[in-house]
Amino acid sequence: MKDTKNLPYFISKRLSQHRNNSFTKLISKIAIGSVALGIGALVLAFSIFYGFKEGIEEKLFLHVGHLNVEKFTMNRSKEEPPVNVNKSVLYEEKEYLPGVKNVYSYAHKWGLLKSNDEVSGILIKGLSEDYDVSRWESQMEEGHFPDFEQSKNGSKEIVISKALASKMHLEVGDDIIIYFIQQPPKARKMKISGIYNTGLEDFDELVAYGDINLVRRLNNWGDSLVGGMELMLDDFETLETTAEHLDENYVDVHLISRSVKDKYAHFFDWFQMLYNNVWIFLIVITSVAIFNVISIMLILIMERTSMIGTFKALGSTNDLLQKIFIFDGIRMAVKGMLIGNFIAISFGVIQQQFKLIPLEASTYYLDHVPFSFHWDTIFIINVTVIFLTSLSLLVPTSIVLGISPIKSIKFN
Repeated sequence: MKDTKNLPYFISKRLSQHRNNSFTKLISKIAIGSVALGIGALVLAFSIFYGFKEGIEEKLFLHVGHLNVEKFTMNRSKEEPPVNVNKSVLYEEKEYLPGVKNVYSYAHKWGLLKSNDEVSGILIKGLSEDYDVSRWESQMEEGHFPDFEQSKNGSKEIVISKALASKMHLEVGDDIIIYFIQQPPKARKMKISGIYNTGLEDFDELVAYGDINLVRRLNNWGDSLVGGMELMLDDFETLETTAEHLDENYVDVHLISRSVKDKYAHFFDWFQMLYNNVWIFLIVITSVAIFNVISIMLILIMERTSMIGTFKALGSTNDLLQKIFIFDGIRMAVKGMLIGNFIAISFGVIQQQFKLIPLEASTYYLDHVPFSFHWDTIFIINVTVIFLTSLSLLVPTSIVLGISPIKSIKFN
């Protein structure tokens, strides 16, 4: 009984090992190549999508938190009305907030930046000492972030973008004058401690980073007043549920919380558009691969018509013969799967290390094609393609059921 069960697999293995006909060898390689190309393309597509998404999110979250909490106002200016953190439940409980990794305060201030040759509008974002400046290391072109603890009155150092530095002809260490727009206007001499470059035009062309104490002194705020609070979560995927829980239990009634998805919806709409395109690509590629496998299996079955007739004349059942060709098709699909995964993953690793394919950062926000391998997604891709390919083999192999032993031998 055991031998009978293994017989279809054994025969299919022998068939694949002894394809003497050059035409049969060729179409078998085409079937393997078709599956390899399909799976490889899908692995690359999803890996590039996740690479783009994570790369842009990493840069975006340097500029803004996952959640933004500030006082409700109808004023659309970037400058916020003050919030007293000493009277904020959220800030007092920041060490114990569920799902929250870090809470830091900030305040914005508009100004005009003046160098020797140019004048440009600038938005200073003052950050508190709670802010983790080490996150900026990968995006710093030159210099460093200011030391927010060095002066109670506010550090005189700021970090500006590469775009702004190029426009204003500035370098690290240069002194500049910033005129702050208020009544009465105030001017402060600042020093450029660093230059960053994230490629996100929404921020790079306007925002500079400094000490929140500088903004407090300009606004005549006390040490407990801030413009708002930004929260970084342990897991961004839990944003909606965490935000809802915090709103119900920790956010004061005079405050309002907004997620980064609400404030910068155009980034996430773009991610969704890319994701939808990847799924359309998956359906098309999988359909083409399945069609090719079905076509090639039909050819292989026609090539083996005489063998099928002989087996039937010797008493073989239709079920056994169908299993032989299904196993043969699955074997080719699995070979294609292994080849496709190897090529796609190898290419992705090489691109990660050497960045062989560059991109225009001003258009794509990144300077090279990014890759991020999500092994659970790769596993699902492989299982789905192999399952659908195996299921599709029932179509061509059903032809075996209608082959007559006498006609098949005559056909030969």
